[in-house]
Amino acid sequence: MPDYPHKNLILAGGGHASLPLIKMGHHWKKKNLSVTLVSAEPYLVYSGALPQYMGGFYEWHETAINLKKLCERYGVEFIRARVDSVDSQKQLITTETGQELGYDYLVINVGAATKADAKSENIYPVKPMSRLLRLKEKFESGLCHNLLILGGGAAGTEIALNLSHPGCGYQPQITLVEKNSRLLEGFPLRSTEIVTGTLKKRGVDVQTGAYSGQPDADNFDAVILATGNEPESVNISHPFSNGSSNRILTDRTLLVHGSNNVFAAGDTADVDDAGHPQIGVHAVKQGILLRQNIEALHDGKPLKKYRSYPINPLIISNGPDRAIFTAGRFSLSGKYFAVLKYVLDMHWMEKYTLPPSDRRSRVKLIRDGLQRALSARPAS
Repeated sequence: MPDYPHKNLILAGGGHASLPLIKMGHHWKKKNLSVTLVSAEPYLVYSGALPQYMGGFYEWHETAINLKKLCERYGVEFIRARVDSVDSQKQLITTETGQELGYDYLVINVGAATKADAKSENIYPVKPMSRLLRLKEKFESGLCHNLLILGGGAAGTEIALNLSHPGCGYQPQITLVEKNSRLLEGFPLRSTEIVTGTLKKRGVDVQTGAYSGQPDADNFDAVILATGNEPESVNISHPFSNGSSNRILTDRTLLVHGSNNVFAAGDTADVDDAGHPQIGVHAVKQGILLRQNIEALHDGKPLKKYRSYPINPLIISNGPDRAIFTAGRFSLSGKYFAVLKYVLDMHWMEKYTLPPSDRRSRVKLIRDGLQRALSARPAS
């Protein structure tokens, strides 16, 4: 093995794309590369699991990854702090506490936050997802009977489906407001028809073509904001160029424009000015590419380029027993898509929450998913 000079990799943010890099900690130490994760949150709440967790269909260990424990397992230093600034000339980041950390390589992956013009104790933005955990406690305490969800995109709709499912123990009265003419705007029309019909059958007040700006929070026990996000990197002082939605602009290797050692990924990055939607499939795939490119950069080898999927499939859960699968113009609903989502969710989660010896095989996951779907109270 070559004699590597000691270098530092800092992961600014513990989003989905950072996880494969954390798992390289022991391997990279052998190459004299130390890894440090700086995260404002101690847990990564998995976006694909959150709606079912809110409905009571996933447990906490099936929803969240303990970042500190993950770092300890792979020899990565964990610092709980919010990144305040990046100085690319001095190759330093500064945290909100004033701590300065030098880097040789930097990954900015701080996620996104829901835009919220109004502030009230009973308003809960979808992102950062940790904010919704307090609302779940409110449901469990019987303190939320009348819920307003602003935004009928994938996030707002999936939360409404799980909270209105007959198997959900809370059964709040839900009003779902979407400013566009239909729910799931941009999805196949069949998806909209399935979702709208299901929600109305359950007594959800679906209002489309309605203004979703300032929420009338006083008339509801809680308001969930699912009205669009902006990258958390807007709250970091940095010298880099922004692309669409104020995301940091990168080339297809995920290197930030004008830099040879700073990467951005996930909801923070606009890759090659392509304006990819801020969905988990991009972050997960970018994490694999980051792992390869940081290794290549450290070894002095050429970097690979990001290639998005030609079609981004998405599964919207409708409780534990049904789900809606969409890909391009294609849309189907059924029990087996709920099983598929469970298998995909748990396979991904267990990679980061369990040692290899404790992870379930795909066959076992399929069996457990089928049993889960068949034993659930049927979706109406």
